[in-house]
Amino acid sequence: MKVIIFVVLLLIYLLFPILSFANGGDQRVVEGEYLINLSRSPFTPKAGEKTAFIASFVDIQKDLLIAEDLVVKIRIAKLGEGRERKFLFEQDNIRAKGGILEFQYTFSEQGLHEIFFDFAFSSSPQKIYNAPDFLLDIQKPEVLEKAGQPISVWIGLGAIFGFTIGWLIKRQKI
Repeated sequence: MKVIIFVVLLLIYLLFPILSFANGGDQRVVEGEYLINLSRSPFTPKAGEKTAFIASFVDIQKDLLIAEDLVVKIRIAKLGEGRERKFLFEQDNIRAKGGILEFQYTFSEQGLHEIFFDFAFSSSPQKIYNAPDFLLDIQKPEVLEKAGQPISVWIGLGAIFGFTIGWLIKRQKI
């Protein structure tokens, strides 16, 4: 039984780097009527790496995605000293069909960034809804080497250490 637990823990250890690429998101309520869910992958974006986003627009009363096409404006800003905004990206007249908008963006530098969504229904473009911002902390790119050795060396050493501990535990049991 201990060997099975050990093998499971070892597999979790070896798969952990893969799990760090999971996705997730945040939600914002707009005027008490609509909800924007912003999902991203990876969950913690890194500077210089492409991040995939999906913005879902939901009618809170119906608890369904907004079926009507939307006209969306996306703005991305970097927060500077004293919460001063510097807009890095701005695009108007993006169509969100069926309440879903997919886009990708590569952040050029680390630090706090804001994403803004302004949207209107295609049937009444004069009424613009301004959503609260989504605040993201962009991390610096990961360094895959530590002390001049590739991370695979550390994984290999961890596996050898784990097997040695497992062997010692089994040997004491016999």
